[in-house]
Amino acid sequence: MLFNPTPLEKLTTLVTDLIEQQSTLKGELESLRVDSVSIRAHAQSKEDEIQRLTSALASKDEEIKMYADELAAKDAEIEAIVSKIESLLG
Repeated sequence: MLFNPTPLEKLTTLVTDLIEQQSTLKGELESLRVDSVSIRAHAQSKEDEIQRLTSALASKDEEIKMYADELAAKDAEIEAIVSKIESLLG
């Protein structure tokens, strides 16, 4: 015997298929939302880390500049002492 569905049975089958597709898509959408939240949190964490490292780098740059200034002052003192020694020997 051949199955010849009635219009109501066809409609019921189509509605059931649509509900299953909707459920599947809803689950995929929720998964994507969770992934999006996770990615945003990870990106924010990376932004915070970059900001922290940038601040640390700026601090080290200031420290290096301070040491460079101190070394320049010491070099000037050494040059003055060498000049005095050369004038005494000279």
